[in-house]
Amino acid sequence: MSFSFVVIPDTQIMAKHHPESFAAMTRWIAEQAGPLRIRAVLHLGDVVDSGARSEREWELARNALGLIERRGIPLLIAPGNHDYDNLLANDRSLTMFNRFFGAHRYAGAEWFGGSFEEDRAENVYARLNVDGTPFLVLALEFGPRDEVLAWADDVLRRYPDHRAIVVTHCHMYIHGERSKPGDAHNPKTYPGAHGANDGEDLWQKCFRKHGNLIAVYSGHQVPAHVSYRIDRGDEGNLVFQSFQNWQEAPNGGDGRIRIVRFDIEGGTIGHSVFNPRTNRYETEDGFEVDIPFSETQQLSGRDWTTLRHPRL
Repeated sequence: MSFSFVVIPDTQIMAKHHPESFAAMTRWIAEQAGPLRIRAVLHLGDVVDSGARSEREWELARNALGLIERRGIPLLIAPGNHDYDNLLANDRSLTMFNRFFGAHRYAGAEWFGGSFEEDRAENVYARLNVDGTPFLVLALEFGPRDEVLAWADDVLRRYPDHRAIVVTHCHMYIHGERSKPGDAHNPKTYPGAHGANDGEDLWQKCFRKHGNLIAVYSGHQVPAHVSYRIDRGDEGNLVFQSFQNWQEAPNGGDGRIRIVRFDIEGGTIGHSVFNPRTNRYETEDGFEVDIPFSETQQLSGRDWTTLRHPRL
């Protein structure tokens, strides 16, 4: 039997201008928790648009996302640059983020593993057992610092038998490559993001080293909506790296989400895009992709190390 994780990309424009779309998105997720067997919801950051300047946006976001938590579904959020109090103009202050979506949300949750800093929620991890398959999910800050990557290294090494997924706001760029110097909106260009690493740094310094890592999901970039690639890690494992973001589409994206469906027996992970406003799955180029669940599995004879969208 399959089960699903839901990936929510940047909700900032919905929080600022289209709260009805934000609420419709989370209401649909909550309603589909049973039919889709949703076992986790992962937010890629930029929950809001205005940092600490608009408490109203935070309240709207908490009300919407609270529907998911009240259904008992684990919800992890990786902060985006717009979630920082001063939008990273000066420093990494996250007062509002930790007030509305802080560590207090995880109190008593059996699945919660821990955080990089006590009582702070910008770098956290969860351990989930779904139908006998153990998963490790890490949510990392925008442009993670070296010390955060060292912590992530330790967590990933501690649970080698868990299939690991990382969510962070900026990893993939829009052309099927990881973010690197010269790309627009690189984390290193934000004055307050002291010690930031971009996507290529994350891969080289941390992600490629861990044989249990299967996927990395990120948002942040504009104006494209989807890009992805697969690379082999140092231990031969396939790592799917996916960017998705509809914030510049009408109505802040209409609440579009990525559905990640795991078919363990069939050996596949299927990705699709759902639009809650139109109540339909969308099939634009790059929106649907199936990948192997294990590096030992093959689909249609494809050499999965060459998978990239868009192709350069």
